[in-house]
Amino acid sequence: MPTRSDRLLPALLLTCVVALAACAKPQPVPIDRVIESARSGESANRMIETLKSSKTTYARRGSDFGKLRDAGVPDDVLDHVQQQFIDDVDLLTRYWVLGESVGGCARCVPLEVDLSDPDSPRMTSTDTSMRADRPQGMPSWYRPYGPRRSEVSLSQIAEMARSGTSEQELIQVLRTSRLEGVAGVGGLATIRTHPISGVMGSELAQLHSDGVPGAVIDEVQTVFLGQFVEIERLRYQNLGKGPSGPNN
Repeated sequence: MPTRSDRLLPALLLTCVVALAACAKPQPVPIDRVIESARSGESANRMIETLKSSKTTYARRGSDFGKLRDAGVPDDVLDHVQQQFIDDVDLLTRYWVLGESVGGCARCVPLEVDLSDPDSPRMTSTDTSMRADRPQGMPSWYRPYGPRRSEVSLSQIAEMARSGTSEQELIQVLRTSRLEGVAGVGGLATIRTHPISGVMGSELAQLHSDGVPGAVIDEVQTVFLGQFVEIERLRYQNLGKGPSGPNN
């Protein structure tokens, strides 16, 4: 005859399983699942909710957004992907300024995506090592922001590409210019829950549609990220003590 302990054991095991499931960290959504969802006709809102609930953040190169749009991913999803990335970069920049750290937590930083082969995309965690010139979790293509003599807008880049300016000339323009009106939106002293991304995923995808070379769109994203980090560093430093940064 089963004892009281025997009868309680299945219930205890079920309780443990439920508790472990509740405590389990959500797993990131593979980028190929996003593409498959788009091709199957899943709505943009449902795709965004899946990314939110799984706490998935991708560190996307600029040209990736055109590839995703070509694969059918809606613009609202592209914008969410870029905004979520900027939200996380803002948080990581705050940690950097305040001297905090994510340690070796690979799950706490954005996932770098390689879409060179859209049929076999790869995802890896970004760098969590401590460095003086950047926050933790920056992608391999990150470049710290340096002094710039002039400004250039995304519309000017598109127009220059249409007029026949070479890829190398466009990249040189970006490397010697700051992007106009895309970083520090809201002011240095503004306290807000989330930053505002001045370059959205759909804008990067549109550069692709406008015929801007992929290497140039990658450079736009690189310049934007470095400029955004520098502006956020100054903002947090303005609110308290923090690192002087590589250019001060």
